[in-house]
Amino acid sequence: MASSAAASTISSSVRVAIIGGGVSGSASARRLAQLAPSARITLYEMGRGLGGRASTRKTRSVPHIYINHGAPYADVRSKLGRSLISSLGPSGTAPFSGVRGFLDSKTGTFAPGDGEKEGVDYVTGAKGEMSQIASAMISGIPSIDTKFKTMIRGLSRSPSGEWQLLDKSEEVIGSADWLIVAGSGVAHLRWSKTFGGEPPLIAAEKARPDPKLREALDAIASHEASPVLAVFFSCSGPTARKWLSLDFDVADVNGSSILSRIMIQGKQKDKNSSQSDGGGDEWCSVVLHSTEEFALQNSGVYGSSSSATRIGDAASDASRENSLISDMMVAMNEIPGMPEINTKLQDESYSSRYDYGPVIHRWGNAFPKGDALAEDLAFLPSSRIAFCGDYVDTSNPARFGSFESALLSGTWAGEQVSQFCQKD
Repeated sequence: MASSAAASTISSSVRVAIIGGGVSGSASARRLAQLAPSARITLYEMGRGLGGRASTRKTRSVPHIYINHGAPYADVRSKLGRSLISSLGPSGTAPFSGVRGFLDSKTGTFAPGDGEKEGVDYVTGAKGEMSQIASAMISGIPSIDTKFKTMIRGLSRSPSGEWQLLDKSEEVIGSADWLIVAGSGVAHLRWSKTFGGEPPLIAAEKARPDPKLREALDAIASHEASPVLAVFFSCSGPTARKWLSLDFDVADVNGSSILSRIMIQGKQKDKNSSQSDGGGDEWCSVVLHSTEEFALQNSGVYGSSSSATRIGDAASDASRENSLISDMMVAMNEIPGMPEINTKLQDESYSSRYDYGPVIHRWGNAFPKGDALAEDLAFLPSSRIAFCGDYVDTSNPARFGSFESALLSGTWAGEQVSQFCQKD
């Protein structure tokens, strides 16, 4: 999908707004800045940092821990994908060497699987933090401005074609000549269920109709997603040691109606480190992903610490959080061999046992399914808009809905906007 377009110069007056700081948004910003260093690029992200589903949760209370609660690694299959990842260097990526496989929820038996495949690279972020990949994409590029904790609640287009980005008070917080929509959030009807009101891009098209954009929005509306509830926590010392002694790092759970995956991230005790510097302490983070069915049965909960709730004012039922956390923790405990199998849940609160969490987060728009958005609908000069994300078609052998498909479509979007601006 992405081509080897030569570097070019476009007018410094060209302003590009990117909605979404996930992998595709960061990739589009990077490629556009490479091809058009004089363009003014602003990346708007609702969260506290970059990455989207490939983000990393951290906390000031326990600064040494990290939690990749959406994706612990990425599989990269295409030559172009490997080239893009390689260009980030060791400050952005690292090989993922964790053990992957399948865990039987009834017997606790783990079977290694999904091992190294020919022509597939498995990567994670530098220092094991997935968010480092997106961060490395735009680090040190002066033409890219980032606005975190910023939610776009409205979009409009002036008679001259300028895009205006609005906050929840309907105040203009940014203007642009081109709009790159990274992810389908502002364009999909599921926006209304989460945040209320009409999706911003749908409202903007109604105000200023464009048949081609309408066709793209209709195609996006047909896309479905597989929601996932994620519960995650961190621990240290003997408890961490138990988790780190298990046979796997990432296990897809078979036979459970509640859990679909268990992920373990952390550090074993380093015998060469002194206890005084903290380097010798074991710690780990554990992430539980629910099944799609469990997430669908328990809609309306997004997590009180999530950006959707804190920044987007999502109508989350906080009273149900502890109950759902308990359901998923109990399901974990019922798998033979899990470290908490003999713990009596009623004896003490979960929070007293862990350094951080457990916390719940809903990935409602992160795992697309269905047909990819066609290439001719992903770039629309008539409205000066481009779409990118893991739901957008690529001409490379990237897996639909994957990290790599987001990376490639974002890169392509940046190239298309740059090339078209040269004609203006």
